[in-house]
Amino acid sequence: MSKDTADRTVITAVHDITPDSEAKRAYILFLTGPLVGKIHLLEEGTTSIGRSGDVDIAINDTRISRHHITIRAHGNKVSIEDLGSTNGTYVNGKRINGTTELRDGDKIQLSSNTIFKFAWQDKTENIFHKELYKMAVLDPATALYNKRYFLERFTEEFSLAKRSKSPLSILIMDIDFFKKVNDTYGHLAGDLVLQQVGQLLKKLTRYEDVVARYGGEEFIVLLRGNGEDAAYLMAERIRKSIESSHFEFEGKQIPVTVSLGLCALPTTDENITTEAMIKIADERLYHSKESGRNRVTRAI
Repeated sequence: MSKDTADRTVITAVHDITPDSEAKRAYILFLTGPLVGKIHLLEEGTTSIGRSGDVDIAINDTRISRHHITIRAHGNKVSIEDLGSTNGTYVNGKRINGTTELRDGDKIQLSSNTIFKFAWQDKTENIFHKELYKMAVLDPATALYNKRYFLERFTEEFSLAKRSKSPLSILIMDIDFFKKVNDTYGHLAGDLVLQQVGQLLKKLTRYEDVVARYGGEEFIVLLRGNGEDAAYLMAERIRKSIESSHFEFEGKQIPVTVSLGLCALPTTDENITTEAMIKIADERLYHSKESGRNRVTRAI
């Protein structure tokens, strides 16, 4: 190779990888509130948003009207309309009247707690945001919600239950002798047990319940609309299901049981807090373990 050839800079064309505007879709991304991190694709047509159960996107925020807004997507245009909401709708800090066209990056505020962003995104960008959401709220080992997300949701659901005088319960659950599982079968077996227990919890609970890994081998469940009796029945169902489930690693059977403690939102104690409820449930969990494990404690 000659010196001239070696020193020569070769310039090649770089294809424009920026997606065409036609490939972009309209999305809303929730920045704060009960749906924080959630992304919703705006299909062609009308999407209704509010607190009611009959809207397309229901938000559990008492400061939002039952039928708060509609968003209409038609071709490359998207508009928003306030439906006479009590507290109004704000786009980039300005209250709207009637119908307003949305532009990429607009921030929409429905209450002091719920704010979302409108954006045109291609498929790659949407996947990126979804992954960010998963990283922020999900436990990577079990795919359940993480402790931080649970505590945020618990605070919101607790406030709502107290205002509406609705039942609310929590279950704290611990895998019995989990250290022995790791020591006997190895940490990979322990990881498998955590994953399978998490999957069982998701199957046994309802869509409106919140299931999270609370730390280590400990899980926590928020039961909306369930008082103490209903929560106890759910806890027993979980306990029996896990006890009778098949856990196997590399051909070896692993016996797995769990202990649980529960606390229901009391109707007589006006000063109860989320921290106090978690402490009570944790004390009852400890009582279950001290009393022989593989049991549910609802009172001490």
